[in-house]
Amino acid sequence: MKFIADAMLGRLAKRMRLLGIDVFYDPTLNDNGIIRLSLEQDRVILTRDKTLSARPLAMKHLFIESERVEEQWKQVRSSFPTKIFPFTRCSECNEPLVSIAKDEVRDLVPQYVCEKNTIFFQCPACSRIYWPGTHVSKMERLKLQ
Repeated sequence: MKFIADAMLGRLAKRMRLLGIDVFYDPTLNDNGIIRLSLEQDRVILTRDKTLSARPLAMKHLFIESERVEEQWKQVRSSFPTKIFPFTRCSECNEPLVSIAKDEVRDLVPQYVCEKNTIFFQCPACSRIYWPGTHVSKMERLKLQ
């Protein structure tokens, strides 16, 4: 399942991406652009905008009620039981991550990170490096909620 989040849901989009869910997010996109992409790419619209959710072309949508990202995620999860594959997408640009050798990241991450970790991933689009740091246990708890 693929989603598109409106400008009010940037934190939710990032959280969902970290859980491996495909979420398009561009805060500069207007309502017409969101609807167009939703229809073209078969994406469910996630919005806090009552006007957008009431538009007839926004057929596949979920109006997010809470301002708190934890509650937003619970609402999405209960409405759309989605498979989760944590840390498989870039949190910034939504691209699937690829495995990268420790030797290749040695000069790209802090020394202590390189010493403490053996697994690294990189975004092929923006080149961000990811590794299973302390945030992993927190995200593991969140996906179970």
